[in-house]
Amino acid sequence: MDPETKDHKQKYDSWGLVVCFGTIITFIAGIGHVNSFGLIYIDFMNETGSTAKSLTTAHGVFAIMLAVGGILLNIMSNRIPLQLGGLIGAVLFTLGSLLTIIISNTNQLPITFGVLQGIGFGIMVPVCYSTFNYYFVRKRTAVMSLCKSVQGIILIWYPLLMKRTMNLYGMRGTLLIIFGISLHTIPGMLSMKKKDIFVRSMKTASDVKGVKESENVDLLQEKDGDIENNKNKLNKIRRGILEVLNLKVLKDPVYCNICIGQSFVNFSDLTFFILLPMLLFQHGYDKSQVATCISIGAGADVAGRCLLTALTSFVKINTRTLFFVTTLLTLILRILLLQIREFVWVATATASLGVLRAWLHIASPLIISDQVSHEDFPAAYALFLLAAGIVNVTCSPFIGMLKDYYEDYIPAFYALTACCIPCLVLWPIELLLRKK
Repeated sequence: MDPETKDHKQKYDSWGLVVCFGTIITFIAGIGHVNSFGLIYIDFMNETGSTAKSLTTAHGVFAIMLAVGGILLNIMSNRIPLQLGGLIGAVLFTLGSLLTIIISNTNQLPITFGVLQGIGFGIMVPVCYSTFNYYFVRKRTAVMSLCKSVQGIILIWYPLLMKRTMNLYGMRGTLLIIFGISLHTIPGMLSMKKKDIFVRSMKTASDVKGVKESENVDLLQEKDGDIENNKNKLNKIRRGILEVLNLKVLKDPVYCNICIGQSFVNFSDLTFFILLPMLLFQHGYDKSQVATCISIGAGADVAGRCLLTALTSFVKINTRTLFFVTTLLTLILRILLLQIREFVWVATATASLGVLRAWLHIASPLIISDQVSHEDFPAAYALFLLAAGIVNVTCSPFIGMLKDYYEDYIPAFYALTACCIPCLVLWPIELLLRKK
């Protein structure tokens, strides 16, 4: 970083606090209501005769559209500033939220929630992380932990808020309030400014080494562009795909194994907590008990993040080992949860799963960053999201079909629990093969 750019960053470091606030409100507005889907749509599903398959399919589509949104942003960032790309994502996201208000059954959720909100949120997330990384280098981990803690504390109360609005305004009124909250993604994206620096390839602060180097990169890109113009159309398409996706990381079998294991675990985790309210309603719990249980899980998630931060301050923990052990404990606890009915024990099991969920989410990106180079991480993580999306969109309808076939959520939850097995089986096999 040259002196001029360094002085510029020092002058505008205070804007980093605004970026933190924008990141927090973007994530709250984007995913705050996801774990309350059961509370919002349970009565609507019963009235319209909608199936659980449509709900799980919507989340499967949402997962794969996250990866599509990231790829679209990567393409757009070569032509427009990231902030403008983020605003496009915010508009798509709020449009999906608006259209969700007028759905006639949950079969339309894969379009409004899955496609529109999935692509929109998939565009906004990399914008948040890229801008955040630009303003915070040395204190990045500490500040990000603080942002996630604030976000988690607010999300603890989200299920209770959803229950309250459902009682007062019904489903349509609640969706209208969620649409109003989703509008906050627009000022969230407006805060994503990088003063006087146009970033073409989503470079983080640690990657920017000066304006002169950036100009040299642009010249090289222009030269490559001239060479490509002399090639045939097929080669252009191939090179474009390789440039956007950086498929060379797929040559690493360890990375591929990591993606497979994590994709199934992440799908299982996401769908488990989305359908958990439905299971609790099936057990005969009322809306207050269900909302309390969800809030307990969210609070335990925050506590788990704080606990892991404290532990890693004193003990060095291998992130892949942490993910594996946490997955094993999650498998055991889920089986126990399906055997009990008393509210106190169900709440205790949910809290324990909330702590484990936090550890899974923290370890997931760190495992990939430990396996690939710093330069390859954005592409490697995008490919992981794509793999996770494919698993979601493939397996989600199957989970819904199980519930509809047996007219019981228990078989679906056992299937979700079984999705932990690929990680628990393939990773030890890889370890044995590497030792040989």
